[in-house]
Amino acid sequence: MLSCPKCRCARGCKEQNMLENIRKELKRIDEDVSFSAKGHLESAMMWRYAEYALMLLSSVSLCITLTFTFGNLDKIWLSVLSIISGSLTVFLIFLRTQEKHLAHSRCGNQYLALRDKARVFAELGSKNMDIEKQIEYLKRLNFEKSVLNKESLPISWLGYWLAGRQIQRESHIYQVDKE
Repeated sequence: MLSCPKCRCARGCKEQNMLENIRKELKRIDEDVSFSAKGHLESAMMWRYAEYALMLLSSVSLCITLTFTFGNLDKIWLSVLSIISGSLTVFLIFLRTQEKHLAHSRCGNQYLALRDKARVFAELGSKNMDIEKQIEYLKRLNFEKSVLNKESLPISWLGYWLAGRQIQRESHIYQVDKE
């Protein structure tokens, strides 16, 4: 039987290394999923604000157009205002901002659920499992992350930037984890 040159154990170091690798991979999944979740939630918020802004502009331009329709405004200006109002409304419909907001929110929440699974497994679930079962569960988590990455909407550069800023400020860390 071969033994470890450092501590003379038969298998202990190999198992310790494997457990350390599992722990590191769980941290990677946690980091990656947290970043993606934040990015999607930031993108959802941006789409919500875009919807509000476009709806407000569309409503204001429509009100102005209707007001000047009954006034003595030149027909050219009235036509320009009508085109702006119609364009904003079409743009609002074409962008489907509400759908994009909901899709990004849903993706962000799915990433958060996966992060929670990984954290519960790291803190509680892995303690009572042998290494083979831990590896299987880790593979399942990694597969779920890959599926989410493939099926989710792309995150805008601004969403990534805002998510990175939040993570740098550590605003995504629970108070209990800071202690």
